[in-house]
Amino acid sequence: MKWFVVLVAVWALATLAAGQESSTGTSHVPTTHAPTTHAPTTHAPTTHAPTTPAPTTHAPTTHAPTTLAPTTTAAPPTPPATPVNKYVLRDADNQTCMMVTAALQLKVSYLTKDSKWRDAVLVLDNTTTVDPANSSCGHSEQTLALRCGTSLLSLTFTKNETNFLSGIVAEYVLDTMHFPDAQHQGELVKVGNESLHLFGVEQGRSYLCGADSPVPLGGNTTLDVLNVQLQAFVNATVQPEGFGSAVHCVQNNDISNIVPIAVGSALAALVVIVLLAYLVGRSRSRQKGYQSV
Repeated sequence: MKWFVVLVAVWALATLAAGQESSTGTSHVPTTHAPTTHAPTTHAPTTHAPTTPAPTTHAPTTHAPTTLAPTTTAAPPTPPATPVNKYVLRDADNQTCMMVTAALQLKVSYLTKDSKWRDAVLVLDNTTTVDPANSSCGHSEQTLALRCGTSLLSLTFTKNETNFLSGIVAEYVLDTMHFPDAQHQGELVKVGNESLHLFGVEQGRSYLCGADSPVPLGGNTTLDVLNVQLQAFVNATVQPEGFGSAVHCVQNNDISNIVPIAVGSALAALVVIVLLAYLVGRSRSRQKGYQSV
């Protein structure tokens, strides 16, 4: 029993001691960590050299000056070569009263819309025909009317002591083909000269001339008559379609001979004058020499 009491006491003490230990716990000395002092990292400032951009030099763009071609008005077309045509006028009985073989053309100076003068040529080409309505076979006056497109040319011959061309009348339209940019486009022009005395020959003979014979008609219009042979008032003794004996124009024969003769004579006279002047001058110089001696 004593031992039981002792054991209980020992057990009680042991239990008490264990309780104290659990209440007291284990005391750990706090570990004091010395503060870690980090030296401040000093970053040296990065100095960037200022970037100076090189100036970009652009070569100046040189534009070639745009040269505008001057506005030009279309020139009139080059007229075709003037053909030599034969025209025969017959009366109501189909008898020949006039024959004309010639190259005929009208030269016209006209005003353009910008008030400038320009030249045009109206050629009586192979389409030209005799216009019976405007022609006549009288006893003292005969008219040959020729129509070419919108143009009309009338040749009037008169008979007295000789047969001669006494009048020419021309009508034409200022069309766009022959008169481009005309100031009065589409206008009908009528010009003429009815006080002529040309190509005169005796009755029964023809007039023949190979040279150009320009005839002014007024209104800045001229009729060129080239390589012509004509005869009006053809009588019954002349064979149909045949000309009488020809009278040649002066220009065909005489002028071609007169010009070189005149030039040669003038040169010969000049040589004689120079020679005489030289001889006279030399004679005077000798006389002065004798007087001084």
